[in-house]
Amino acid sequence: MNSAFFIFALSIFAGYAVNLVADALPRRRSLSAAWREPFQAAIQLVRAPQKGRAQSKSWRHGLTWLAALALGWLAYRQWGVGPQALVAALYAWFFLAIAIIDLEHRLVLNRMLLPAAAIMPVLSWWLGWPGLKSSLIGAAVGFALFFLLALIYPKGMGMGDVKLAGVVGLAVGWPSILPAIVVCFVSGGVAALILLIRRRFERGHYLAYAPYLVLGAWYVIYLSAF
Repeated sequence: MNSAFFIFALSIFAGYAVNLVADALPRRRSLSAAWREPFQAAIQLVRAPQKGRAQSKSWRHGLTWLAALALGWLAYRQWGVGPQALVAALYAWFFLAIAIIDLEHRLVLNRMLLPAAAIMPVLSWWLGWPGLKSSLIGAAVGFALFFLLALIYPKGMGMGDVKLAGVVGLAVGWPSILPAIVVCFVSGGVAALILLIRRRFERGHYLAYAPYLVLGAWYVIYLSAF
């Protein structure tokens, strides 16, 4: 019971942190200046429905909290309470913030990727999960493959996606980066087809790839053994 309560409380805080980061960083605001916004959005969602953009933001805050709870619970179910569960949940929450920012702003922020790229190899070495060598190879494969795709079709993929693929590789390691990329391409392909049908097969529409890379990372973290 104490463990479950700890995971619940940590996941609630993680949902707050993800919402705060998604509110502040894309607009270049300090976290200290925006710390009230997640609470205000939650209160607005409960008290009275908003209209237009305010309503969408309030619902995003609520769904983010639910997603953070689900990701924390999955880590707890998979590994119980311990360092591996904590790191897996932290990775999942980090990637949740990446996906939200890309969906809302079409941005994959260096100020998030660079610290993660420095910390993840240390955690991989410390836990032995997936292991430092595996982590570095995964990063190289993910980065190289997406960099090649960006060279072939620069209008369809930005360097933010390329760097994110490298960070996903750091998190899941080799060879687990491969199923993560497969999930990314399959889910992204389905989304692109739906977009083409809705737009009556007009080309030139940008598809945010970060959320599909995030789906691939979540798949490996929770459903694939590495």
